[in-house]
Parts: sequence; C-alpha cells; structure tokens
Amino acid sequence: MESVITSGVNHSSKSQGEHTPLRIAIVGAGIGGLSAAIFLRQRGHIVTLLEQSRFANELGAAVHIAPNANGLLKRMGIVAEDTGATQAMIMTQYLPDGKEVFSLPVGKLGEMWQHKWLLAHRVHIHAELKRQATKEEGKGTPAELRTSSKVVDVDTQGRVTLESGEVIEADVVVGADGVHSRTRVKLPGAEGIKPFGSGKSAFRFLLSRSKALADPDTKSLVEKDGHMLMIFGKDRRIVIYPTSNNELLNFACIHPTSESEAQTQPGEWNQQGHLNKMLEVYKEFAPNIVKLLSMADEETLKVWELLDMENLPTWTEGRLVCIGDAAHPFTPRAY
Repeated sequence: MESVITSGVNHSSKSQGEHTPLRIAIVGAGIGGLSAAIFLRQRGHIVTLLEQSRFANELGAAVHIAPNANGLLKRMGIVAEDTGATQAMIMTQYLPDGKEVFSLPVGKLGEMWQHKWLLAHRVHIHAELKRQATKEEGKGTPAELRTSSKVVDVDTQGRVTLESGEVIEADVVVGADGVHSRTRVKLPGAEGIKPFGSGKSAFRFLLSRSKALADPDTKSLVEKDGHMLMIFGKDRRIVIYPTSNNELLNFACIHPTSESEAQTQPGEWNQQGHLNKMLEVYKEFAPNIVKLLSMADEETLKVWELLDMENLPTWTEGRLVCIGDAAHPFTPRAY
C-alpha cells in the first residue's frame, strides 16, 4: 500500500474520515497555549506543553470574556461562571470630574448574543484551562504539561531545544510564549521585528469590593453588580469592573509612560507599583475616584509598559506557528 508523508508522520492510506494523530509541542502554557492544547487533544492529537515556570505563583488580574470567547470556553467544557466569573450588566463612561457621559445596560442588550459577556479572574480561568487540558477523563489523550522546561531554541522543522539540552521532535510546534517570544524570531521576516513601547503604561490591582462599599464616598461607584466603569481623560483613563462573584474589583489604570515608573524597567510585567505615584498620575480626577484608588494595597500594586509591535509578514513557516502575543501583542484599544 502506498504511504504518504504528512507533517513528519508516516500515514498509511486510510479510509475517508480517519487520520493519524500529530505530535504537537506547545511552547508556553498560558491562556493561549492551554486553549490550543484543549482543542488539539479533542481532535485526537498528542500534545506536550512546555512551560518555563514552575507555576508556583500564578499572577494576573481580571479579564474580559466576550460572548464569542465564552462560546469557545463552553466548547472546551468550561462554564466560566462556575469559576466565579461575573456577568457584565452595566457599562458606564465618566469624565474625570465624575460627570456621566453614557450608561448602557449591556446585560439586557446581551440577550441578542448567544452567550454572556463575562468578567473573570485570570488565575481562576487559567487554572480551569490547565485542568481541562491535562485531566484523564474527557475527549482525547490528556496533554502532558512539563513545567520548569525553558525553551532556548526552535526551528521550522519541528525541533525544540530545552535549556537542559534535551531536543524534542514534533510534527507541529506552536509558539504561545508571549510578547517576548523565542519562537517568533524563527519566522521569515521576523528577525528585526521587536516589541516596542506603545507610549502607554498600566497600573493594575485588585480590591475587595466590600472595602469600597463600606466608605460612603466610594459606595455609589461600586454598589451595582456587574457594573463596569470607564473614566476617560484626554491621555489617561481608569477601567474598573467586578469579578469573582462580584466580590473583587479589578482596576486597569492606563496612563502616559512618560509619567510612569514603568519606564525604569521597560518590558517588565511584574514591576512593583507605588501608591503615591499612581495617585499623582490621577490627582486631577474627581475626589471619590481618587479615594477609591487610594484603597489599593501597595504590596499587590503592579505597573508595566504596554507594548506594541510591527506586523509580521507571516505567523507560520514549515511546522512552526505562533499564536497570541507571540504573533502580535494586543494593546487594550478599548481603554
């Protein structure tokens, strides 16, 4: 019987509808890498996830799950509400002086969508993605998650080299290793393309909603469940929304990098932020908004520069493909 070579796997001729599983190495086990692993195992492929960290201290704040993304999670077998994700019910925009610009009942408007718009804690979603990718039960072969496995080199022929010297052969390599990707540079035309500062930086932190509700000056800002607030200044803004069953408030405070302490360590994701610096950046905002910001726990306050990048000529070459921020960093345009 004639044999056919496809993606490095020797396939004997098969009846229509049959296929031979591919061996797929995914570099990076963040949200993108784990999501890819789940869908690939469901399609019958053999997946190995290579993650350089030990997952000892997962970091992150909250994330939007748009209706279409929520639908994808459900296809993976994940009900985000079960992890504490909060439905977005109201979206209100304010000017820095506290004047309301508009307010939309997005929960009600969302009835036109097939799925809900959710506000989720990143760490909770990540943990559920990891469980779905690696659990024994379910469709397909569980993905193998190898932590403390730093990738130092890949090529477009399916070879992945680890820091230990081990070389892994795969039919497909998926680069899901983020904005500082090691896989991206192997794509043709990517050699001179590197991330650069967008001109904006962000303070990020989580705050107990009960703390804000207990203060009469800030209570009115956060008393509605599922309420997302956007305070837009000319060159700086604040986005606040609840997560974790409406028990936590997530803050994203976008501001000029020229005024940010993030410029001292460009590209660093977990740089310590300082409360007095954040309050200085937003000192012209309404007093109740500034007071709400002042409730942040400085120990958990982070600041980083938002990065951008020129478009790559291609996201694929040979047996290598890049996804997520490895393909292109997504700056928060809605902010």
